[in-house]
Amino acid sequence: MKRNDFLLILLYVCVTIGFIIFIIFDSLNLDAANIFANVRVLEKFLFSVILLMFSISFLLILVWLVVDDNSKRHLNKSLRRIINNQPISRQPESEIGKNVERLSRKMSRITANLQKTENAYISNSRTLVTQERKRIARDLHDTVSQELFASSMMLSGVAQNLDNIDKDQLKEQLSLIESALISAQNDLRIMLLHLRPTELEGRTLSEGISILLRELKDKSNIEVIYKEDITQLPKIIEDNLFRIAQEFISNTLKHAHASRLEVYLYQTENEVQFKMVDNGEGFDMDASRELSYGLKNIQDRVDDLAGTMTMLSSKGKGVSMDIRLPILEDKEGEEKNDAED
Repeated sequence: MKRNDFLLILLYVCVTIGFIIFIIFDSLNLDAANIFANVRVLEKFLFSVILLMFSISFLLILVWLVVDDNSKRHLNKSLRRIINNQPISRQPESEIGKNVERLSRKMSRITANLQKTENAYISNSRTLVTQERKRIARDLHDTVSQELFASSMMLSGVAQNLDNIDKDQLKEQLSLIESALISAQNDLRIMLLHLRPTELEGRTLSEGISILLRELKDKSNIEVIYKEDITQLPKIIEDNLFRIAQEFISNTLKHAHASRLEVYLYQTENEVQFKMVDNGEGFDMDASRELSYGLKNIQDRVDDLAGTMTMLSSKGKGVSMDIRLPILEDKEGEEKNDAED
């Protein structure tokens, strides 16, 4: 109870006792002068008044505590029902009751909007999966399939005219076929790198990127530079940064024709910096009004994590991507403790 509540109870007790004394004196026709003249009678009178004051005060405080406890129990019950998205009973006609009803209505609207957002996200995810499948099928048809078909046709032509082709022409034809097969192999390796699982599978982000870059070195002639200084990151940040690394590497292999890839991963107390740089062909950012599909995915992931992305590029000078993500404290444990309490 607050100090003002005690003062209010004390004032009420004093007023009540005053009325009781007045009624007693008036009903029994007592004379106040006689009471105050006799010291012994005055002592008994004052003792009775003080005892009555304590009794009424104790009774009022007890009633106050019971009412306050019931009010808090009712409020707590209503809040639990709101948290569990359940309807609440009619609230008392008070400011707290009106606020609880407003909170219940607002929570219902938030839950409904969240469900709509989740449904839209699931639908959008399915659309993205369908688009990705179409893109993979198109890439297979436009690159690997076409290159293998061209190699097959050239081999068929060489086989049919083998007796009429001299050694130099045969060497030239076989060299073209070899180039087409190597190109198809490289395109297939790029697609396999892109189609790796998006999860880290129990590894840390640093371990996952190291494995990814090691496979890149084994399957291409790209020089890789990797520097990192991180401790432990939230799981959601690790998974998204790993997927971002895959997207950037895929774009580098497919479009940039780079010979060097630099990767930097640094962590501070409140932020993680992830930077990737290649020395490929680059692109004119002023002329490109829209990001490619892969870069658009990267931007969406950064936005979902409340981060910032700086993309720099120009023709013939490669691409530089600098991502900064905030590291927020994990409140999950605290929320669980609050729920248990």
